[in-house]
Amino acid sequence: MSRPNTNLSLHPRLLDWWSDNPSDPDRPTLDNPDVRRLIQTIEPKSHITDLGGVMSLNARLDPAGRVLRVHQPFVSRPRLLALQNVRQRLASQGLIVPIPLRWRGAAIFRCGNRWAELEAFIPHARPKPTLNSYSWMFQAMGALHRALAKLKLPVPRPLVATYAPPGTLRRWLPITEAAAHADPEAADIAQLLRDLVRRLRGQWLPASQLPVQLVHGDVRLSNVCQTPNGAPVYFDFGFLACRPRIHDLAYALAYMVLALNGHPPPREFAWPSLAGLIEAYESAAASRLTPAERKALIPYTAAVPIYHAAIGGFSNDPVRQLRSARPFLRLSEWLLEHSGAAV
Repeated sequence: MSRPNTNLSLHPRLLDWWSDNPSDPDRPTLDNPDVRRLIQTIEPKSHITDLGGVMSLNARLDPAGRVLRVHQPFVSRPRLLALQNVRQRLASQGLIVPIPLRWRGAAIFRCGNRWAELEAFIPHARPKPTLNSYSWMFQAMGALHRALAKLKLPVPRPLVATYAPPGTLRRWLPITEAAAHADPEAADIAQLLRDLVRRLRGQWLPASQLPVQLVHGDVRLSNVCQTPNGAPVYFDFGFLACRPRIHDLAYALAYMVLALNGHPPPREFAWPSLAGLIEAYESAAASRLTPAERKALIPYTAAVPIYHAAIGGFSNDPVRQLRSARPFLRLSEWLLEHSGAAV
């Protein structure tokens, strides 16, 4: 992982993330010796399939029908136990979520210097990215938010999240700018990023002005899937935290536009469809968005690509991340210039 300039003022949680293990900073693989030893102990004759995932390894063990999840070293035991509690509470309300399975009497256990857990595999399929699929997903998100709103549970904040207000983004900028300065294209994007953060600050509504509750943090079609009978099944609660609930809608919207629109100009997206998505969400959530939330939706959506680029200085390849973020940042540019045109 690229070492940030330690003379700069680092965000303390990101410094912990970067320094947890510089020689092995990323998601483990099935070839990891600790992973192989653990699987041999749990299911020595199993057929193993890597189910994907960015932060954690999700290994399906057949024929037992179990999934071994091995987390990053910075994911703490208290957070994992809290997330298991959340999932169990959601299941008790009738939602379909992976339920933790105990192994040797423990809910979580070690895999080298990482924590791991087992859960039952839930048959599912990822919906194809169509407008109808996203309408279904927003409805499923409303049902999830309705259930999460009932949970008043202490959950330690994730070390790495998908959410950052403009003040935090601005603190990260010197790290990303320093990491990109030797590449002209990346440096130009970093300069654009600084301008976008400045404009975002002018439109931002702080959490104190918005309804706040536990939210999923990564609502996408890869994490809200369908069982064989079409019911929603919710995966990957690794970014769950107490946030403005509008963040979940904004995050889902940003990645929906990216998936459906690709790289054409954002103005070509079917923005009138947003009203139907919000209606589907509100119906399932049994709660209407407040006027402040409606005002916050566009800047919070613009913040999603900005976040993805701003954190680039802490990535393995800052220049590549900034270059790849450029098409996504066009969405932020357009939204901040046309905040009233998309809703």
